[in-house]
Amino acid sequence: MTKTKLNIESWNRKEHFRFFSAFDDPFFGITTNVDFTTIYLEAKHDSQSFFLYSLHHILTKANETDEFKLRIEGENSVVKYDTIHGTFGFAFFEYIPDRNDFIQQAIQEITRVKNSTGLSFSKNTGREDVIRYSSIPWFSFSEMKHAVSFKNGDSVPRISTGKLIDTNGKMLLPISICAHHGLMDGKHVAQFLNKLSEP
Repeated sequence: MTKTKLNIESWNRKEHFRFFSAFDDPFFGITTNVDFTTIYLEAKHDSQSFFLYSLHHILTKANETDEFKLRIEGENSVVKYDTIHGTFGFAFFEYIPDRNDFIQQAIQEITRVKNSTGLSFSKNTGREDVIRYSSIPWFSFSEMKHAVSFKNGDSVPRISTGKLIDTNGKMLLPISICAHHGLMDGKHVAQFLNKLSEP
C-alpha cells in the first residue's frame, strides 16, 4: 500500500480542492455507455466471466489514470497511491496486471464470500486504495445515485456497470462514475472513459 503525499501548495488543483471540499456533497457523477465489444468477445472466446474480464479492464484503466488514485487523508492532505484495487459487495479484488492471475485470485475471493455466513466483509474492503465497484447486470441505466459517507471524509471513487446493450453487434456497457470533485473533474473522467474504449 505505497502512496505519495502531494504538495498542496504547488498542486494545480489546489483551489478546486479547497473549494469543493467545503461542499456538503463534494461528489459529482456521470453515466454513459462505453464500447466493451473487445472485452466481451475475449471473455466469450476464452469461456470466461465477462464480469471479471470487465472488472480487470476497468481497474487497469483506472490505474493508468492518476486522478483515480488520489485520496484525501485528514482535512487538508492528498495522497496518490501507486496501485488501486477493487471492492465488490463484501469482496476485495487485488489488482494484478496479468489478467489470468487476477481472475484466479478473484475466483478464490468470490468462493470465500459465497461460502461465508452473514456479512462476511474482507478485512481489506475498508481500505482507501480501492475503487468501490458494483454491477447491476439485470438492466441498463442512464443515471445512478451512489451511496457515499460524507461525514467520514470519504473520497473513494464509485464505478457501477449495468446490463450490456447489443447495438448492431457492438456491445455497449452502461457505466456510472461518482468521484470527489476536489480531486478530479469531467476532463479526467473523459480520459478514463477514452482508455476504457481501448483494447
